[in-house]
Amino acid sequence: MTSKRSIFLALPLAALTCVFLVGCAGPAPNYAPSVDNVERLKKTDSAGVKVGTFSPKPGMQNPDAIALRASSMVSPVGKNFGDYLAAALRAELEMAKLHSPASPIEVSGTLLHNNINAGGIQTNDGQLEAQFVVKYGSEVRYDKTKKITRQWEGAFAGAVAIPQAANNYPLMVQDLLGSLFADPDFITAVKKR
Repeated sequence: MTSKRSIFLALPLAALTCVFLVGCAGPAPNYAPSVDNVERLKKTDSAGVKVGTFSPKPGMQNPDAIALRASSMVSPVGKNFGDYLAAALRAELEMAKLHSPASPIEVSGTLLHNNINAGGIQTNDGQLEAQFVVKYGSEVRYDKTKKITRQWEGAFAGAVAIPQAANNYPLMVQDLLGSLFADPDFITAVKKR
């Protein structure tokens, strides 16, 4: 009788242990344009911009999946986080009524660094870096690298820390695009001429 009772009591503990030890892979949250970014874009004198390809730098870490403790996060669009960045830029331009697939002005680039540190108990952070290129036909009007670091409160429990890290990824992309849109050289590059 005692062995049956021990097994009965051990089963819930074993199930709970499995929940904490087994990692999951899930998509990053969908991107939502930033009001500040859209307002900044609306002030440009651009006839429209098309979004080209954003490829991960060959050999870079985390182009397809980012480790979040025992879990991993993948892009909900395309094949990698370069595609996520391109979709985010397109969403910002569409919201500002500046996306034009037929435009001779194209923004493309390379994702250079894509990382989230979700293991901290006090704080966690993430870094993004990308090269942005604006072309008018074959003429390069802009070619610069933008880099951001974002910090947020950490948590001991993975059930709290992992969603916090995932939810901060779109905000990291907003910050990266915000740094691009705040660059006067970028604004000049996408203007009508």
